[in-house]
Amino acid sequence: MPIEILNISFSKGQATEVVYYSGGLSAIPTPEGWALTPVKCESESRALAFKSSQEVHDFATKECLQRFIGSVVKYVIGTDSPPMDVWESGRRHPVSALNAADSWGAIAHQATEAGDIDYANSATYVSVCLKIAGLRLRDVASGYHDQLNWALSANSKPGLWFANAALLDLYADFHSLASELSSARDHLARIAAIHCGAPDKIDCLSRLEDWANRPVNFAALKEPLVALLLSASGTEISPNWLRRLGTLRNQMLHRTPMAANKNVAGLVVHEIETNLGKIRTIRLAERIMITPLNQQDPDPLIEFATLSAHFETLCRSAIAMVMYPAMIPTFFADNPA
Repeated sequence: MPIEILNISFSKGQATEVVYYSGGLSAIPTPEGWALTPVKCESESRALAFKSSQEVHDFATKECLQRFIGSVVKYVIGTDSPPMDVWESGRRHPVSALNAADSWGAIAHQATEAGDIDYANSATYVSVCLKIAGLRLRDVASGYHDQLNWALSANSKPGLWFANAALLDLYADFHSLASELSSARDHLARIAAIHCGAPDKIDCLSRLEDWANRPVNFAALKEPLVALLLSASGTEISPNWLRRLGTLRNQMLHRTPMAANKNVAGLVVHEIETNLGKIRTIRLAERIMITPLNQQDPDPLIEFATLSAHFETLCRSAIAMVMYPAMIPTFFADNPA
């Protein structure tokens, strides 16, 4: 059913894009092409210029060996309107051109139109949690970018540990990111529970797993959405990436907060040789370098970016299994200003 919009108006705005990579690097469009920043240059520009987005992407990923994290498009309309940041993980549906968060919002709308309020609510929760998780990943990537800028300004030497007050903000963003991804997981599990007729109390992945693995409920294991989630989770003996997400979340929120975790107690600058000279990046690491950097656990930004990418793919795969289409509503206005 088309939705009428009242008192709609149009005005000119401005959109800018920032592409984030691991290590604190980011790329921005310029009138001449794209710039990778920050880098330690003899000039004060702290940027390397490239002709296209593909060139800067190839340099950041292949020469600097960094991971693409995502991009944020910043929208500003005038001076008296709130800005809006839209996080893009680089993965949109090939037909609908929607990311997973928007697709689940569309599913929620269709469920509402059908009068299925419980389903609509859970789909809405998935959508909202995905959007917030994207913004928290944006904040983490932006925090790394700021830390690399400060490290270059201080001429921090590669391989030496350091810390500062802003690290606490970075840890807080990681905590929020882990929490939002885990909440989205559990709301998706609730939808899977609806599919297989599980009771209302089955409202998270751990409860769904326990319930479906009881002999009387074995038929639920064949339900496609249940099977998809349990496959991504794996088992306690052979865990998959979704169970790893739960482990990280429980460790950070219930056992050892990141700010108290000696394995990520500080920052280390790493120097990489490229065909355009030495490029410095940054990562979280042990405070006392007992373990060589290349033998430590993956940098949390890389691990959470990987988990976020897996979750985006999972939520997109689940769209084909749900009860309502991911069809966005149609809007109309009789008298636009």
